Amino acid sequence: MRNRKRTLIGLSILLCIAAAAIVQRTMLADTPPSRISYIPAETDDVLNNPYMGFAVSARSEEEFEQPFRLAYANLMWSELEPEQGKIDFEAIERSIRYDYWRGKGVKLIIRVVLDYPRDEAHMDIPQWLYEEIGGKGTKYDNEYGKGFSPDYSSPVLIRAHEDLIKRLAERYNDDPEIAFVALGSVGHWGEWHTYDGTQSAVIPFPKHAITDQYVQPYLTYFDDKLLMMRRPHAIAKENGMGLFNDAFGRRDSTLEEFRDWYLNGYENWLTGEQEPAMPDFWTVAPSGGEFAGGADLSDGQIEEAILEARMTHVSWLGPNAPYDEPIGSSIQSNIDRFLNAIGYRFAVAEESHEREAKPGDTLHVELRINNRGVAPFYFEWPLELSLSDAEGRIAATVRTGADIRKWLPGTSDVSADLPVPDGLTEGIYTVNVAILDPESGNPAVDWAMEGKRADGRYSLGEVEIRG
Repeated sequence: MRNRKRTLIGLSILLCIAAAAIVQRTMLADTPPSRISYIPAETDDVLNNPYMGFAVSARSEEEFEQPFRLAYANLMWSELEPEQGKIDFEAIERSIRYDYWRGKGVKLIIRVVLDYPRDEAHMDIPQWLYEEIGGKGTKYDNEYGKGFSPDYSSPVLIRAHEDLIKRLAERYNDDPEIAFVALGSVGHWGEWHTYDGTQSAVIPFPKHAITDQYVQPYLTYFDDKLLMMRRPHAIAKENGMGLFNDAFGRRDSTLEEFRDWYLNGYENWLTGEQEPAMPDFWTVAPSGGEFAGGADLSDGQIEEAILEARMTHVSWLGPNAPYDEPIGSSIQSNIDRFLNAIGYRFAVAEESHEREAKPGDTLHVELRINNRGVAPFYFEWPLELSLSDAEGRIAATVRTGADIRKWLPGTSDVSADLPVPDGLTEGIYTVNVAILDPESGNPAVDWAMEGKRADGRYSLGEVEIRG
């Protein structure tokens, strides 16, 4: 009896295992027999991709070892237009090393600044403009430094500022070398505040009726660029702008302030006006900024930095950022973890297509994309599918209609047709995927997966072409 019971128990267990296997096979058998499914292996490599990561100081002549694809350039009005009506673009571009960065494949972030506190007394607006506005403004000396805050309500200043932005846009609006435009123009460092470290206003700050007049020229003339503001404002929300947090890495100014500002809105402590929430701003325009003084990626702060990056959907940080650390430094593993956490990070979770096809047929390719990052890619770059032969030669390509800007963190599905050319030789071919740079037409985004070819494309599943 005991042996019979054991036999029955054993049979029951085997039946359960078999039933589970059948269920599992059914669950995994989403791909019809006529199709083949391919699952690439993901990697944890640091990806030095466009429009994300560290943003170095554009004026620096140092050679940095850490990966980066962005450089940050503050443009002082006094430097831009020392003589009224004349902008020496060649001199400006030399100072920010424009040609050097273009040769390196590094894009620029620019910010126009009218007031940059320094150790010495000075002005960041041109002398001719100071005279035109009748010297109206405030010469200050506080814990930030010394400088001159112009009277932003001056109609003369507002008109001159619009003319400046218009001429800059005539030069740079259609220039692919310029990645983002950070709206400075107003406040210390172009950060939209005029106060000391206690947040008690020492210099009057203008209300929306005035500050919007400094924003509108950017909207009018830089209409082909992604624009970013320091904090949520109604005009930023209405026009789909990004935001930058120049105090990143400090809990009181990021999780408890910056994130609360864009999630819930806030009362502007400088003007008393209510500013709107912008909870989804990062889905259409970037979140960026720089580390606050004293914030870094040391062992004691790395977890906080990664948490803040994820919660504020950061794509880039700089120029105050640890890109000047030598490779292999004591915080290298922290830098790698941080760079892998910010921006976008694409991998193909699964790809499927017909097992075989004939010349003249169409492969119906299905892709499931994982974005392991915290932000999308903000530019309309084409997704390419291709076929390569056994020697790796590209035999067919197609630019799909996929909008990669919609690949938010998580998974996205793509369906695309890949035509098989007439007259294609019989054999085994490989389906490849790539994101192309519209400037060069070449693959230009690294994926977090194995299978990268020498030309930058990534190999996926195989298909047999029969005559």
